[in-house]
Amino acid sequence: MITSFLKNSLVTALMIILFGASAAAQQVYQYSVDLTKLTDDKLQVELIAPAITQKEIHFYLPKIVPGTYMNSNYGKYVQNLRAFNKAGKALPLEKYGDNGWTIKNAAQIYKVDYTVEDTWDATIDNKVYSMCGTSFEAGKNFILNTPGLFGYFEGMKQLGFNLSFTKPAGFYAATGLVPTSTNSSTDVFTCANADHLYDSPIMYSLPDTATIKVGKTDVLVAVYSPHKMATAKFIAAHMQTLLLGAKDYLGGKLPVEKYAFIFYFNGEQPKSYATGAWEHSYSSFYSLNEEPEKQAVGGWVSVAAHEFFHIVTPLTICSKEVRQFNFNETVLSKHLWLYEGSTEYFSQNMQAWSGIITPEKFLENMSQKINYSREAMNDSLSFTELSKQSAGKYADQYGNVYMKGALINNCIDLYLLQLSNAQYGLRQLKHDLGVLYGKDKYFEDDSLFSVIVKLTYPELGTFFKNHVEGGTPIPYETYFAMAGVDYIPSEDYKDFTLGGVMLNDTPDGMIKVGIKDLNEVGRKLGYKEGDILISLNDSLVNAKNLETRISGLFKNAKEGDVMKVKVKRLNAQGQAEEQLLQGTMAKVEKKRKHVLRFMSNPTAEQLRIRNVWLNGHAAAGAANAER
Repeated sequence: MITSFLKNSLVTALMIILFGASAAAQQVYQYSVDLTKLTDDKLQVELIAPAITQKEIHFYLPKIVPGTYMNSNYGKYVQNLRAFNKAGKALPLEKYGDNGWTIKNAAQIYKVDYTVEDTWDATIDNKVYSMCGTSFEAGKNFILNTPGLFGYFEGMKQLGFNLSFTKPAGFYAATGLVPTSTNSSTDVFTCANADHLYDSPIMYSLPDTATIKVGKTDVLVAVYSPHKMATAKFIAAHMQTLLLGAKDYLGGKLPVEKYAFIFYFNGEQPKSYATGAWEHSYSSFYSLNEEPEKQAVGGWVSVAAHEFFHIVTPLTICSKEVRQFNFNETVLSKHLWLYEGSTEYFSQNMQAWSGIITPEKFLENMSQKINYSREAMNDSLSFTELSKQSAGKYADQYGNVYMKGALINNCIDLYLLQLSNAQYGLRQLKHDLGVLYGKDKYFEDDSLFSVIVKLTYPELGTFFKNHVEGGTPIPYETYFAMAGVDYIPSEDYKDFTLGGVMLNDTPDGMIKVGIKDLNEVGRKLGYKEGDILISLNDSLVNAKNLETRISGLFKNAKEGDVMKVKVKRLNAQGQAEEQLLQGTMAKVEKKRKHVLRFMSNPTAEQLRIRNVWLNGHAAAGAANAER
């Protein structure tokens, strides 16, 4: 028999347990968005807040997010932010900078709501990378890069987030997140904390998806192409080759169990700023121009290779600045050579190593990077200084992280292979760094170089000191020679020409001619400033197919062949009319810089390094045959 005292004690204990469970349940951000209710290109966002004890608190949307090196200031797109207590009474608040609000009587906060304008076609004075932005198109498509919609309270980034979306009929959420519940009208997703939330883009549209199985990894390819010029099935077939190559390149398995490639092909939105892609731990989002898939898929796959390899750096190997990211202060790591540089190098090297592109094409790509970094960028700028100031003082040099950054890693790879007798390269180094740190740990920014030297060779410390921390240009002839590749600073050659014309894209996708540097072939053809190209030897030309048309024209040409160029030109009355320009094919003297070319007689050591560097499958096959 239970006594009255025991009954009271049990009731008290049960109440404590229930209250504790209730309090714990409240310690999560409960967000809801109705995608069926879009007003003036704006969405309404509602938040049932976690419990707060402070008298006042700051509420933020991010200023900057990982993987970007500019301040996005997502708070600028938020309007009419309000906070309420449980009785529905509005609480006093005031704006705090571009991205924050200070809410008074914060312990009473029950609900926060606000409207959000999408970034792609907003007219406010701000700029967000298109691949990191938002777009709301009723009945068509919703791009929900989460930092553009959802905020957090200061000091409470580690709480969980529940996201509830009411969706249009038939719409599907393409994302790396797994829904906790889903039906025909609603999806619910859960994120562990703010880092997880902002690492998880979502695209809503009518579904066009395909799934690839690569080892134990399920890979989703989701596509929105308004004019049906691209399809998930076609892209997935080409992505499979990439992912199989990546699996082998990374040692036989992919480091994630699920991954999503989310493609938005812009055939409707303003094209006021650059396209691109944004990497995440379990997905990547692509904002690209809509083009015929057969023509453009090679470029799409190359971009996807880069973003996919970010699962290694910085999503697995990174510094404290990245792992404990400050969303509202611009605090960057000095190791962009690793995060972006090694990722870009891996994306290119893997394609050669696995046979997706030829070794010659790989050298051509690296040559282009040397050209860009030495001719258009400051080649004497410390790369660590560039990294720390890439969102500020050196923002104009940021593009070099994909050029010289990749070259730094190429040279490190070759140097390691030479020092180890072709037994240990950059892939093995990044594997060892991944084991040492992994997704839950980080390195100190100032210690990484010494850690790498301990893992490898003292000579690498000198390389870092001179060419990464220091501003000494890399002697490419030294490092590429390790694999039997000549570096030629400059050489003269003869090749066919269209006439020395400048070719510039027009807003409607055509090609306008400039005649400042016409050569003899161009003068004989009779170009005029402002001519619009229509065709080359009866093959229609536009901005998308120009390179293909030119290479096709030159490929089988012989000197003296007829060359016909049809142009559109304004007559004396200002009216456009077509004219046929006719001349002959001829080669002219040209100059090219920073050429990489395989040596004709490499040594056995150079060949051994070259095979491991660029021909991994063949090298492995030969080794197995010898056994």
